[in-house]
Amino acid sequence: MDPKISGLNQSEVQKRREQFGRNEITGQKTNLVLDFLKRLTGLSAVVIEASLIIMIFIKHYLEAAVMAFLLLFNAAMGFFQEFRASRALELLMKRITVTVKVLRENAWQQLSSVELVPDDLIKVVAGDIVPADALILEGGVSVDESPLTGESIPAEKKENEKIYSGSLITRGQAICQVVATGPRTYYGRTAELIEKARPRLIIEKITMSVTRGLLLVDSFFIVAVLIKFDLERLPFQSALPVILTLLIASIPVALPAMTILSLSLGSLELARKGVLVRKLDGIENSAMMDILCLDKTGTITENRIKISEVICLADGYTEKQVVALARAASDQVTLDPIDSAILEYGKQLGAENINILNFKPFDPETKLAGAEIEYQGQRIEVIKGAPQVVLAQLPSSAKKSEIESQLSRLASSGQRTLIVAIKKEDRSLEAIGLLSFFDYPRKDSKDFIARIKNLGISVKMITGDNQLIAKEVAAAVGLGEKVAVWKNDREPTSAVPEELEVFAEVLPEDKFSLVNFYQSKGHTVGMTGDGVNDAPALRKADLGIAVSNSLDIAKEAAKVILTSPGLSNIVDLIQTGRKIYRRIILWIINKVVKTFQIVFFVSAATLILGKPVITPVAMILMLFLFDFVTISIATDNLEGGERPEKWSLEKLITVALIFGCLKILELFLAMYLIIKFWPLRFEQVQSLMFYLLLVSGILNILNFRERKMFFHSLPSWPLMIFIVADLIIATVVVAGGIFVVRVPLSYVFLVLAYALVVTLFFTDLIKILLYKWKGGKAFNF
Repeated sequence: MDPKISGLNQSEVQKRREQFGRNEITGQKTNLVLDFLKRLTGLSAVVIEASLIIMIFIKHYLEAAVMAFLLLFNAAMGFFQEFRASRALELLMKRITVTVKVLRENAWQQLSSVELVPDDLIKVVAGDIVPADALILEGGVSVDESPLTGESIPAEKKENEKIYSGSLITRGQAICQVVATGPRTYYGRTAELIEKARPRLIIEKITMSVTRGLLLVDSFFIVAVLIKFDLERLPFQSALPVILTLLIASIPVALPAMTILSLSLGSLELARKGVLVRKLDGIENSAMMDILCLDKTGTITENRIKISEVICLADGYTEKQVVALARAASDQVTLDPIDSAILEYGKQLGAENINILNFKPFDPETKLAGAEIEYQGQRIEVIKGAPQVVLAQLPSSAKKSEIESQLSRLASSGQRTLIVAIKKEDRSLEAIGLLSFFDYPRKDSKDFIARIKNLGISVKMITGDNQLIAKEVAAAVGLGEKVAVWKNDREPTSAVPEELEVFAEVLPEDKFSLVNFYQSKGHTVGMTGDGVNDAPALRKADLGIAVSNSLDIAKEAAKVILTSPGLSNIVDLIQTGRKIYRRIILWIINKVVKTFQIVFFVSAATLILGKPVITPVAMILMLFLFDFVTISIATDNLEGGERPEKWSLEKLITVALIFGCLKILELFLAMYLIIKFWPLRFEQVQSLMFYLLLVSGILNILNFRERKMFFHSLPSWPLMIFIVADLIIATVVVAGGIFVVRVPLSYVFLVLAYALVVTLFFTDLIKILLYKWKGGKAFNF
């Protein structure tokens, strides 16, 4: 069978697939051993390794062995969590595929691009990403090859010219024959169309800036300790444990594992709700988004244009005949919504099938489509196109004023129109019918917009349609009555942009500038879209959302892809993002408070007592157990905020420092009481201070996760299990003398009771008063 006529059959496809493989490029596989070893080269790992070497140097072999074990165990835990998260995200990414229209066994099919084999016949139209190297057999296209060559000017391609995998079709359509697939393509980039790189998150940047600040504070106390030991003529080796303790305390060991786990769990949760997250910072930005720009067509509306009215303009033509002729001038295998609406309506009417001799597809430059047909025994040419174009070609004797009156009436009610005309024997045009179309709002659009507004997000509708259509749709979905035109000078015609909700007659390049305008005003901007003209704005937006059935170029540009019709899953995305934001805020507050109390308490206590109040091994064990719990914060069922989240590092640090000071007072009070009234050796005091630091830090999680009383909501089961497990392990370690000097169980229980009362009641009361100060706005972050 000649593939140029009917396409390949199944046996031919199978033969070529066995010879050439699938149309994909397998990336370099991650070396698991090297990936694990990389975890021993980070900042926290290097500090612990330096401590281990120093312990060996000063002949503290047991402590060195404990450090080595905890270092390897922590690396293994982080490796396992990230491995699971990366595999989960990889499975999600496999669902994001580039699709292509393929002719096989004389039938056009919509297939994933990876199914292509050489000699397949494919159809590419504006908005498609070219899935393989191919030779144009019929038609012509403009191709943006900038992803491959860096050349920004589109190249015009015609019959017998090649188009290459990874380039973008910007105009026209063509039937092509695949000539190379997978690694054999000219550029070999098909598998890299979907970006998988994870950008560095804002949360990570802020946390690392906090950590750098804490390390600077550490440096001050380290210098103070060294001066103290030098003045008292104490050996330098005695100061090393204190220095190591302070350094280790400031390292965010659990940050990578907790962040990735939290975001990947959020991605999995969203996938079940019909939201695919391509880039993890999309979840983060959804929490902070305060403006959502909605593309009207395909987002607010159904993106399924239907014929709403057929007006006969010439004598002797019925509605069925006008639709039949319009159908003849429509692409029979089109993805164009107007042609699809005509084909569907003609089928519903039972309009006759007309013999098409030569079809001329829609030309964006002339705004016309047509066909030579055999109709009622005659060979005639029928065209359909934009009213203003067809009207300009009508003879002066035509009833233009009557047609213009009908056009004005339909436009005022938000309907699109096109004129169907035939060329008579003298080659003059005769308008025979007027078709009107309407893209109805989705049933859930009005409710969705109301819900988005209730979340504190300003909604903007952006459309390329005229003001009348924009106003009609806006009124139907509950948006404002004021409609502005975003002009080429990038300034609105009236009012203040922040107050406007509807923008009409927006050119594709102006969607980008509108998003950029709001970003320049300090807003976090979301943008929805589905087509070629939306892609630049989708990529520019902080949160680009490609709706279901989007073109491939829109999916490639977006950070999030909706996989089910409707808009309600955008609400799920926002709520999930805000929950994750709260989880990471909880982690940061705990980390800052914990580090602050360790650095200040351990340093001050050491300066007062003249010797370390906690051993380096106990410090590493405590941080390990604490991180073991804080990673499970990623599973907590915290409620998201009611308004868009805004990072306020100043407020965050202020709250953490206030709580840190409270915890330091609690620690000094406990240490004073233990030393003053309990008959214990100093080594046992060290064990109890290790226990109190760990227990109070764990209980802080219960305290800080709620702005109300700690028992207002229950933690997730994983978090609760890890908290209880840590408390049991810590109690066994101290009471059993494991890695620390043994302390009688009665004293251990007294310290536990002290921590419970002080943290869950006294600190909790201070927390509530703090958050209520100035109407709750003083520390709203």
